[in-house]
Amino acid sequence: MTERFRTDDRLDWNDLRYVLALSRHGSLSAAARSLKVNHATVARRVAALEAVLGTPLFDRHARGYRATPAAQPVIAAAEQVEAPLLQLGRMAGARQAEQIEGLVRVTATEGVAAYAIAPALPALLRRWPKLQIEIVVEHRSLSLARREADIAFRWARPQTGELYASRLGSIPYRVYRTPALADRSMMARYDESLADLPESRWLAKQAGLQPALSSNSMMPLLAAARAGACAVLLPDYVGRQFSELVAEPGKPVVSRDLWLVLHRDLRRAPRVRAVSDHLSAAIRTLLRG
Repeated sequence: MTERFRTDDRLDWNDLRYVLALSRHGSLSAAARSLKVNHATVARRVAALEAVLGTPLFDRHARGYRATPAAQPVIAAAEQVEAPLLQLGRMAGARQAEQIEGLVRVTATEGVAAYAIAPALPALLRRWPKLQIEIVVEHRSLSLARREADIAFRWARPQTGELYASRLGSIPYRVYRTPALADRSMMARYDESLADLPESRWLAKQAGLQPALSSNSMMPLLAAARAGACAVLLPDYVGRQFSELVAEPGKPVVSRDLWLVLHRDLRRAPRVRAVSDHLSAAIRTLLRG
């Protein structure tokens, strides 16, 4: 009989992996699939840990489950338990890793590609130097079924297709500007081709802002803001990378969920799994700031 590790007679450390899975995937069914159990087991184990701790760890919303502030130290503890186990798994798969090679095509919007994926590539390619990474920057969703891409980072969970999706985190957006910007109403914005973005919809509702610059690309908007020409609405993981920019105080004005998406047929392909695991771990670390 396998003995479970407990800090006392009530707290079961094995429950941590259920909390971690639900925080990452955002739904009972997706968490259950990742753990290869049924969704009732996930709900029961999370509820058991909540009962022991005496506090709710998740709020239920129309789109799934979101971790409460009280869950953050629990999730952090779960990740600390998970890290050495993952390391052991990597050591066990060292021989397989030597055979990981070939092209992996990754698609994302430009901000994710430039400021989340690209910085994670040096460590990835040092570990698997025979890999080749192609980054396809697109605002539209490329088809994984037609092999337009192997791995996709998307701003919404796909609702159709034979796809596996994992929620990487919620990304807050704030208005960033240089401290010396004289006219605080001067604002960069996306052009009409991207009017359906949550960022664009928020900006359209703000009275008194002057559309100083518009573009279908984040890069010129960011460059203009860094030069002091205008303010710009940015995800925090981008804005905080530039010391010359400061965020407007207060709560984020927009929040968006980022998802890792794979076709189920490719999910276990060694080269795709290696790249998706590395990038998702790097992005989760980035989003924690």
